[in-house]
Amino acid sequence: MITSPRTNTGTETGPDAKSGWDLYREGCMFGKEGKHADAITSFSIALELQPTLVPAWIGRGFAFGKLGRFEDEIKCCDKALEIDPNCIDALNNKAFALGKLLRFPDKISCCKRAIELDPESATAWNNLGVAHGMMGEYDAEIRCSERAISLRPRYLSAWVNKGYALGKLKRYEEECTCYDRALKIYPYYFAALTHKPVALIHLKRYREALEFLDKVLALDPHNEKALYRKGLALAKLGRHDEAIGYLTHALEINSTIADAWVILSNSYFFTGNLEASARAFDQAYYIDIRDVREGLIKGMRFFKSGNTDEGIRSFNEVLGILSR
Repeated sequence: MITSPRTNTGTETGPDAKSGWDLYREGCMFGKEGKHADAITSFSIALELQPTLVPAWIGRGFAFGKLGRFEDEIKCCDKALEIDPNCIDALNNKAFALGKLLRFPDKISCCKRAIELDPESATAWNNLGVAHGMMGEYDAEIRCSERAISLRPRYLSAWVNKGYALGKLKRYEEECTCYDRALKIYPYYFAALTHKPVALIHLKRYREALEFLDKVLALDPHNEKALYRKGLALAKLGRHDEAIGYLTHALEINSTIADAWVILSNSYFFTGNLEASARAFDQAYYIDIRDVREGLIKGMRFFKSGNTDEGIRSFNEVLGILSR
């Protein structure tokens, strides 16, 4: 957000009256405290006093985004851009919200506009990389992430995004290096802690993966993905009795993880519980059938609406399920 003060142009009077900037700063304080609904109220009153206060439009949008109201965030960013078409903060925040709504081509256009205005905006380059990655364009994501890192070497998100894209290209050693760089900057960066064990499992370095998964679970004991991955790593090490406990816990939290049902089925099989193995396999099968059906329907809808990129992405997800 922008915090530099300007002269108040509101109509309020009296020694105790708050200016638009006062209310903007109040909204920022609420936001820092996680009180996003209160922040929206303060920003809204600020805009009643000063309708052209661009930072308040951006702050209001940001608060909407924190509440998951991304359409409203976009509207606020658009209002800020009506007042100041060159506002990089509004473009970057709008791009983030567009991504949350899976509108990746629109996000790319928004990021490119921000980069045209400010080629050294690390945030815009990082946002652009994420959009490319979500469309399966991982080489482009790596290039964008590297540009963001060159501008801001301690940019944690960019390091993780580059690592994720490398992993999608099966360049797992390089992926681990990116997470290591992020963790060297901040040892408790959760995204790096959660992604590195995935790369280590791909590299069959299961004991190392367990070390990182234990760190994740120490911070978040009910993290379903970490529980599943710990179960997977234990199963790969032949420790099936232990694996069953972690996989069961993961599925108690989220019963739709088809891969967890598959590994659980295998672990039950190796421990001699054939009935439980068959039940787990059936659960995985029914989830896969449902996901394939939903993916095909979604893909066809995208193609019919002319959104080819999202249609291809949906069909790629279906192929990933079928190849499991």
